[in-house]
Amino acid sequence: MKKYAWVIVISAVFLFCIQCQSQDNSHRLSGPTVTVDYEMAEKAIDWLEYLKDEPDPGKIRKYFMAEVAPTKGCQAIIHHWQRFRDWDEEIFLNFILEALNRIPTDKPIKSGDGSRPAFGLRQSFWLQALNNTERLREDLKRLKEARVREAALDLAGKYLPGDADISNHFYVVLFGASSAFSVGEENGYDLLQLPKRPNGEIDVQNVIETFAHEMHHSGFSHCTDKHMSEVKNKERIMLAGILAGEGMPTHFINRVRENLQLMKSSSSEFSMRLASEWEHNLSRLPELYQEAEKDIRLNMKGEIGQKEIFEKWVSGLQGPAYVLGSDMFSVMEKYLGLEETKTVARDYRLLLSAYNRAAEKARMAGENLFLFDNSLVRELEKFSGDY
Repeated sequence: MKKYAWVIVISAVFLFCIQCQSQDNSHRLSGPTVTVDYEMAEKAIDWLEYLKDEPDPGKIRKYFMAEVAPTKGCQAIIHHWQRFRDWDEEIFLNFILEALNRIPTDKPIKSGDGSRPAFGLRQSFWLQALNNTERLREDLKRLKEARVREAALDLAGKYLPGDADISNHFYVVLFGASSAFSVGEENGYDLLQLPKRPNGEIDVQNVIETFAHEMHHSGFSHCTDKHMSEVKNKERIMLAGILAGEGMPTHFINRVRENLQLMKSSSSEFSMRLASEWEHNLSRLPELYQEAEKDIRLNMKGEIGQKEIFEKWVSGLQGPAYVLGSDMFSVMEKYLGLEETKTVARDYRLLLSAYNRAAEKARMAGENLFLFDNSLVRELEKFSGDY
């Protein structure tokens, strides 16, 4: 059984692109423009080793500001949290030094129920890093030797049209807070929290699949930018876009549904909780199809928008949109084949019509699958956003 891939809970890259597809795309280059940058992690490990033997707080700060703070990975962390709070290089340094017990803090390590709050987790990550810098270097070496960029590009490219342009910048960092984050085309991954095997080594294949999932979003968005350039008011077809944009990589790359039993038996609390959410949503698939039919129609009429869609379809570890979208693409792959299914990545207004064609074939084969109302299928297919 293929190992379950650790996927980002909500893919900010894709959700951002769904909302902003009318923007100018002149910055894109022909062919994939993907980088995987390890500099921040490397410099931060060097800094940790320097810190072990340096008692002078001023020198420790000076080293960090000169070597770690200017790296693109560190700047991606700054950009990430500046969206939510007061945040800069100095605040980030204090954030780390608190966790390393180098400056005082009154933040609790444990909650009243014995669980670890955010600071307790951050402290455990950074103290483990300080005491295991050689393991961190080995982890980076394994990622580089595995040629993660090339492997992820190959995997993402299998499930995109041939004219897809992939543009992503991946930064492997030391953070201790968000395990993964996206700001535009900047994608950060915390080396301290990447998925591990039972022996403690990084699960490289898992990382490759996570990177491929994000690359797929980039290629998907480029295709829809190109082939849906005349469509206005795309927020009115947001739900269809999310079902397509998240359903494709979740089904083709991560294969979550196939790995539910493995996830349920995992020692990872995250995997077990995610498996539980998937099982719950899979148990109500007929209801989700009916709800999607209703909400796609309401979305096109402008009666529901981003807030309602995100709360209902995307919230949680992986909301119902991931599960329903993945199921729709499993039907399309089985009854239409991969090449025809990939056309949805050019124009997600075709999602319902492609699914219905596949479901009709499934019905002829004896399966009792949901069919979307034909008038809704035609309305979505012809949506121009002019009204």
